[in-house]
Amino acid sequence: MDGTDDDVLDKEIEEMRAKVADMENQLSEQRSEVTMQQAEVRQDQEADSVYIGQVDYTATPQELHDHFAGCGAIKRVTILCDRYTGHPKGFAYLEFEDEDSVLKAVELNGTEFKGRVLKVTPKRVNKPGKGTKAGKGGGGKGAKGFKGMMTADHSNWFTPYMMGMGKGKGKGKGKGLKGFGF
Repeated sequence: MDGTDDDVLDKEIEEMRAKVADMENQLSEQRSEVTMQQAEVRQDQEADSVYIGQVDYTATPQELHDHFAGCGAIKRVTILCDRYTGHPKGFAYLEFEDEDSVLKAVELNGTEFKGRVLKVTPKRVNKPGKGTKAGKGGGGKGAKGFKGMMTADHSNWFTPYMMGMGKGKGKGKGKGLKGFGF
């Protein structure tokens, strides 16, 4: 290979890099458009929905549908359940066909349903990043699990946590006071 072949290859590589960069930009634009469309659909769904609190644990979706049927056409009734036990959590969401139905449903706030007073509010829109556990501290090692006893002169101090036995309330092995020494 001589210098001209290298120049041709370099030129082809640069053209390919430019094409790849262009395709990546197009893909990025398409992704942002799809994300915005999804956000609009989600906001529309949330604008057509209400939160219902204090729902009786024996309530069925059909019973809630019947209670709110006078407000307008209902698309969906969702009673939230605990993921481990499968038992209802005591609140639900109703999605209506239009926003006027939401206003009518909110008027049913304070009404009685199966012996309980319902709390009905428009469904709130979650803000991205709110409600996540990021940034919250964990247990860690330390004296969180201390259950020992100490006298005023420090002569009668004993706890299994100082010896590295057992676990405290925090994460770790509860060795935070080992070798502290008095």
